[in-house]
Amino acid sequence: MQPDNPYSAPQVELLDRRGVPPLPGWSARQLRLLGWLALVAVLANALVVGLTLAGAWLDEREAQRLQSYIGWLSLMLVLLGCYLLLRFKAFAEARFAARHLGAPIWSLLLVTVSLELADSAFGEQLFTALDWPTLGYMLLLALMGACTAWLGIRLLKVACPYPALKVMAWLDIVGGVMLASVILALLAVLPLLGAGVALMWVFFSAAAELPEQVD
Repeated sequence: MQPDNPYSAPQVELLDRRGVPPLPGWSARQLRLLGWLALVAVLANALVVGLTLAGAWLDEREAQRLQSYIGWLSLMLVLLGCYLLLRFKAFAEARFAARHLGAPIWSLLLVTVSLELADSAFGEQLFTALDWPTLGYMLLLALMGACTAWLGIRLLKVACPYPALKVMAWLDIVGGVMLASVILALLAVLPLLGAGVALMWVFFSAAAELPEQVD
C-alpha cells in the first residue's frame, strides 16, 4: 500500500514504549519468571492454609505428620517470599524510581523470619496458654501486620502506571491492619493472598513493556 494513500491505516506503533525507561539488568523473560514464582507462592500459601484446616479432621498421629510437612513447606515459602520482595524492591526502584521502600521491606523480612523461627521453636505450645511464647508470637504477628501496612502506604506514593501496584498497595494495607489486630489474623490471609496475585500482575505487566530478546 502506498504511503500517500489517504485510505491506508495509519502507520504507527500500536504500543507506545517511549515512556518506559531503560531497565539494565532486567529482561521480559526474567520478569515473567518472577510473575510465575509469585503465582506459585500464592497457590502454595493457599495450600498451606487448606492443609492446616484439614489437620483438624485427622487423628493426632496423622496431624503431627501433616504438620511436619506444612512446616517444611512454610519455610520454603518464607524464603521464596523474601526473594520476591527483594526482587520487587529492585524492580520498583529501577522502573519507577521508587524511594523509601527499603525500611518497610527489610523490616518485614526480619519480622517474617523471626515469626517462622518462633513457630518452629514453640509451634505446639503456642496459644495453649497465655504464656510468654504466645504473647511474643502475637507481638510478632502485630509487627508483621504493621510492616505490611507500612509497605502498602509507601507503595501508594509511588508514581506508577500499573493499576496492579495500586491494588497491591491497598491489599497490603487492609491485610496488614487485619494482621496487626491479631484477632483478625486468620481473615487477613485473604487480602494478603490477593496482594500476591497483584504482585504477579505487576511482574507480567512489566514483562509486556520490554522487547523480547532473541537468542
